[in-house]
Amino acid sequence: MESYTAGQPIYQDWWTDWGCGGTCAILSSADQAYDGAQSGYVSDDNAMDAVLDLGNKIFGEWGLDFWMYVPAGKEAYMNFQGTVPIGSGTFPVGNIFFNEASGDPGNGYVDFGTGDTSVHRTFSYPEGEWFRVTTNFDFTSGAGSSTFHMYINGGTPFVEEGHPFASWDGTAWDYSDTQSLGGVDFYSISTNNQYYVDAFTYQDSFIDPNASVSDFAAKGFSAYPNPVSDKLNIQAKERINSVVIYNVLGQQVYNAKVDALSSTIDMSRMASGAYFVNVNINGTEGTVKVIK
Repeated sequence: MESYTAGQPIYQDWWTDWGCGGTCAILSSADQAYDGAQSGYVSDDNAMDAVLDLGNKIFGEWGLDFWMYVPAGKEAYMNFQGTVPIGSGTFPVGNIFFNEASGDPGNGYVDFGTGDTSVHRTFSYPEGEWFRVTTNFDFTSGAGSSTFHMYINGGTPFVEEGHPFASWDGTAWDYSDTQSLGGVDFYSISTNNQYYVDAFTYQDSFIDPNASVSDFAAKGFSAYPNPVSDKLNIQAKERINSVVIYNVLGQQVYNAKVDALSSTIDMSRMASGAYFVNVNINGTEGTVKVIK
């Protein structure tokens, strides 16, 4: 979230809102951050209705990963949308509550659009700490038979692998709201709502939140935004020696010596698609995948 101006709404790149024209967009904040110095903030105004556009995907496997911070005693809310831009709204799996109505601190659930608690999926999260939210979507057989699974801070997925990406109509799973993988709605659900989101990764493959932390990751490396529009920012806690970028054909499209803790890479002239960014940090090499 470092490419945006602190204190200002984010209404560009993959960030939009629920038809407000930018007036209910997520706010860039320097009050909390998982990495870097800024995050996205959803306030207590009971009106903010920010949307992360996921591209209306109708086929393939997709992984979404980000970090979230809910202050102690506060509540939060999100949902997935079946299409973006949003009209009246389509809710493939209903609502995702964190400390619903401020009555269950540190706990949340996915309701799948029903009050039938037997189909809800519950989870716990640490209050006043950053925690990781990972969701994998399987659209390999199309939207009408899509599935998903979801984690909080890794471990075992609280929404199990192979669960329908659909709502419950009382007798069967209903895919009528699953036109595609449209986006994520981050809504200010009450005057006690308050949360921050940061460090987003969205890619055309599943994300394993239980992968071990490598020496490379331990050096504090981050690349943002991902997906990238024009400029990719990289930073680390130790000196970045060099950066090389390859396309999916293995062709080198960028090569630079950095010798600094951070760098900005202009990707505006690169074609849309996936790229592999190979970074040497003080002698340790690692590769991250970015989407343009």
